[in-house]
Amino acid sequence: MAREMKDSGIQWIGEIPSDWKLNRIQYCLLEIKEKNLPIQTSQVLSLVKDKGVMLYEDKGNIGNKAKENITDYKLAYPNTLIVNSMNILIGSVGISNYFGCVSPVYYVFKETDNVELRFINYIFNTRELQTELRKYANGILEIRLRVSADDIFKRKISLPSIYEQKKIANYLDIKCNETDSLVSDIQSQIDILEDYKKSIITEAVTKGLHLNVEMKDSGIGGIGKVPKDWKITRFKYVGIIKSNLVNVNLYQEYPQISPDNIAKDSGVLLGYNTVAEAGVISDNHLFYKGQILYSKIRPKLNKVTIAPFDGLCSADMYPIETQEYTRFILYMMLSQYFLNQVALVTEDRVKMPKINKEELGEIKVVFPIRNIQKEIVKYLDQKCLEIDAVIEDKKKQLEVLEQYKKSFIYEYVTGKKEVPKNNV
Repeated sequence: MAREMKDSGIQWIGEIPSDWKLNRIQYCLLEIKEKNLPIQTSQVLSLVKDKGVMLYEDKGNIGNKAKENITDYKLAYPNTLIVNSMNILIGSVGISNYFGCVSPVYYVFKETDNVELRFINYIFNTRELQTELRKYANGILEIRLRVSADDIFKRKISLPSIYEQKKIANYLDIKCNETDSLVSDIQSQIDILEDYKKSIITEAVTKGLHLNVEMKDSGIGGIGKVPKDWKITRFKYVGIIKSNLVNVNLYQEYPQISPDNIAKDSGVLLGYNTVAEAGVISDNHLFYKGQILYSKIRPKLNKVTIAPFDGLCSADMYPIETQEYTRFILYMMLSQYFLNQVALVTEDRVKMPKINKEELGEIKVVFPIRNIQKEIVKYLDQKCLEIDAVIEDKKKQLEVLEQYKKSFIYEYVTGKKEVPKNNV
């Protein structure tokens, strides 16, 4: 028998069970504002969307870098809710299992009496509350919108008894773990496909497509032998690395590309804004259609593409002009052997890995005559298209699972669905 429901009077919540109550978040959470001064811990914590709170050193190359001076950081305790004030709108919220310190842009909350923190965490992870909080966000750029703790506290949420909060949280823990396991499996498949794609690219741009050709030693670590008639040289003799900084005030309507606009390890331009729309204020490089654009920062991400138009690119990028077949050079730069050499140059630059113009120019490369370059590109275009289609299908599966997870979380934390009796 369906339980009796009532209108909550709050649009994003909708109907709730008749015995549930509405309460402002300020009566469910208390903010902890303790600074790490004097220093009580040097263990910096980080919050990663969809992964939760983790040790800073475990998060990898994601997000902002931690400051050396952590006395302004806030203390975070086990079983506290960590909220990123600038990424809460995309679900950057999680429960800490550690004692450590977090950036000042984070809020640290603990639950009040008769509140289950896991239940509150699930509410914060609903799209519906995130959309509601967007109404109160402040900031100039979309990616820097901030929601104040006061505005968070003023929002109302629906609450059952503490017993039912725990019951719902326990059930969602199980359901979310099942979904996350599927997501992890599909992501592993994507990672394998991307590694396979890179291996095909690397093999083609270092060995060619024909097995029965005479080979010679390349003298380049990780490549071994290459076809005898291929040229071995340095990148500066293949591509001219440009430096063409201009005043952005004179180019407000031009397209502007930064490393964030280029997909990792794929050569794909994801999108762009005009200089005016991007709010660029510092000098940028002027580039021309057909040039290669390469990100010199965090080169392990291998962000490189071919410019489809004239425009401006961030000073963190190099426009590169080549007399060779441009798409072959692009594939060459996407290969593992090229990436390995870049990594050797920049591996000791932990804070902000960056390769300078001279270092990039000294990278060793191999390439055949133009006709063979075109033959290889034709082959790689087709193979990469096939692999990318499979990867895209896997990514759509991830999106479906993410939507499913968000949907069932919302339905249970607002009481529209009841925990099955055999799960109590």
